[in-house]
Amino acid sequence: MATHVALHLLKVGSCRHCERITLRGGGVAPVSFPALSALIMHPLIGPILFDTGYASHFLRATVPFPERLYRWTTPLHLPAHQTLAAQLRRFGLTPSDILTCVISHFHADHIAGLCDLPHARFIASAAGYAQITNAGRFQGLIHGLLPRMLPDDFGNRVVFAESAPKVRLQAPWNAFGEGFDLLGDRSLVGVTLPGHSAGQIGVLLRDEAGRDVFLCADACWSHKAFRELRMPSFLARPLMHSWFDYCQTIESIHALAERHPELAILPSHCNESLSTYQQAWEDQ
Repeated sequence: MATHVALHLLKVGSCRHCERITLRGGGVAPVSFPALSALIMHPLIGPILFDTGYASHFLRATVPFPERLYRWTTPLHLPAHQTLAAQLRRFGLTPSDILTCVISHFHADHIAGLCDLPHARFIASAAGYAQITNAGRFQGLIHGLLPRMLPDDFGNRVVFAESAPKVRLQAPWNAFGEGFDLLGDRSLVGVTLPGHSAGQIGVLLRDEAGRDVFLCADACWSHKAFRELRMPSFLARPLMHSWFDYCQTIESIHALAERHPELAILPSHCNESLSTYQQAWEDQ
């Protein structure tokens, strides 16, 4: 990964849910789960997003039943200063300036803002796209999928990660085998993270300070999960695309963290991990 990029973590809304569902042995009280969007500033390509976090489109898509159940089980909190547009303004940008958006997977808290990116091309997995387009309303709801979150012309603007050049990963990432050279310069390398959702991908990058960063999306929900090998509650199993693969993926990340504690491994919903990487995270 020769090209270094600037990485800014944006908290684009949050939801509340019982911690014990996501972490065996966790508390029963609802806790806040932030929704991450990562702004990646590439020296040649410009601003890139990794996921979008929440947006008001989520509320509109969850008005009818059965979709309203999604809103009830994960109540959304999105103050005005946390919207994607408001946070991009801090960097002198608007949503129209985003020309590339990498989608880790198609759960609503990761794609709710896609419709606000009129000029972006989307990089996503073919398997994930097939899942959201083929799922019925009830099946989609069980798996956290809201097809209404996709722009009408999404099919014309998406580039599948699987079509990117394959690269043999070097240390410290070699345990993942091959990756996808998403931009053609090895600055953003996609890796498959099976289990949580069909075709989920994470991104490996090197930031401006030369630190190796792993945006691992929902491969796990917290640093405790991969550091202590604490799986979610059995109640979360029906929500997974593959429970076996999910456990295997967490075990792989655990082994990676044990061998290379210097890596910044960033799950999309872990306040502790995200604030450790970026001190201003908690102030957003």
